Amino acid sequence: MPTEPGAEPASSDELDAIPGPLPTPPRSPGAPSPKPTIPTDSGEPPGHRLVRATDLTGLPVVTLGGDRELEVKDVVFDKAAGGITGFTLRKPGLLGGPQKRVLPIAGVVAVGKDAVIISGDDAFVPQEALAASGDDVIGDRVLSDDGTDLGKVVDVIASVEGGAADIVGFEVEASEALATDGQRVYLPLPAAMAISGEAVVVPAAVKDYASQDFAGFGGSVDAYRKHAGAR
Repeated sequence: MPTEPGAEPASSDELDAIPGPLPTPPRSPGAPSPKPTIPTDSGEPPGHRLVRATDLTGLPVVTLGGDRELEVKDVVFDKAAGGITGFTLRKPGLLGGPQKRVLPIAGVVAVGKDAVIISGDDAFVPQEALAASGDDVIGDRVLSDDGTDLGKVVDVIASVEGGAADIVGFEVEASEALATDGQRVYLPLPAAMAISGEAVVVPAAVKDYASQDFAGFGGSVDAYRKHAGAR
């Protein structure tokens, strides 16, 4: 209900009588526009979250405008940096072929359970612009620095937040050295750990923080890194 110049402001009863939502007050001149939020699966704005690398394969790549023409084909690792550098792409469907363009992790706005979200098509780059170092770690043995074989890597766990994805742990098919021989467990990794060779060497203490609960694995990572930092 507009107010005439010099008139009394509308009372709360009069405001309640106005059908529909109240109009949004105009922004002050020069005030910045509010940043858009990308809803996650829980409806909350995105923050950092843990994801399995294999769960990202096949996700549609969606722009903020809602366009979805491509999907994730493979995750590209940088073993030297201990992180994910981006994704190769393909057209959706059984006949979808690989693309010459790739998506660097810096071009990602958010990673949800059902989509990888980007601002627009300018996030894609030529294949040669995407750095990668070494081969995939899937299938590598995990050895502790005291020589114990802890098992075989079956998946990589990354902490994803905006344009960064750091490897924080492995899903491992456990060896006899762990109490869960033959089962799959999650092992945390030190911060900024470089990965090289056909075997991954980790501090012996990581086995004390092994977890079978993916939902609570973030707590295991935090606890291990707090322990490692206190030494």
